[in-house]
Amino acid sequence: MRSRPLLALALAAAFDAFPALAAVARPTSIEDLARGSAAVVRGTVQRTSPRWSGDGRRILTDVEISVAGVWRGSAPDRVVVTVPGGIAGGVGQRVDGAAVFTEGEEVVAFLARVGDGWTVAGHALGKFRVEGAAARPDLSSTEMPRGPLAPGERTVEPMGLDELEARVRAAR
Repeated sequence: MRSRPLLALALAAAFDAFPALAAVARPTSIEDLARGSAAVVRGTVQRTSPRWSGDGRRILTDVEISVAGVWRGSAPDRVVVTVPGGIAGGVGQRVDGAAVFTEGEEVVAFLARVGDGWTVAGHALGKFRVEGAAARPDLSSTEMPRGPLAPGERTVEPMGLDELEARVRAAR
């Protein structure tokens, strides 16, 4: 009978060695994201403010972005975007597939309206980190299988910042 606890422990260790991706996205193009966004902005993250949700069951992070340019739609000079997850009161909550922002980083964000506020359209797919002349989405916790896209459209993936802007502005 001693072997059952050892077997259970061995199985648990084996499953921990192979974490599963919790977020799977459908094949999405930059143009799809742009068409589904109320605004697409380029800016710098000024502040992140994690907090407990009103019901006390989830952690949300409010992200203040100083907007340097609006590529699509309209947005004020300062946008506060709410994303799921964060660390509040010594408790952390990670949401696979959610966009994560860091203070001081330059970003391109595809934004959706939720009531009077903003969120990221497409979750992690809708946030690109700007690194020089490149724009990179964080797809580390999202699996996106290849699939058909409309002719001439490009999947969400790292690309030049100029190309990203041109695709967003041209999306119809």
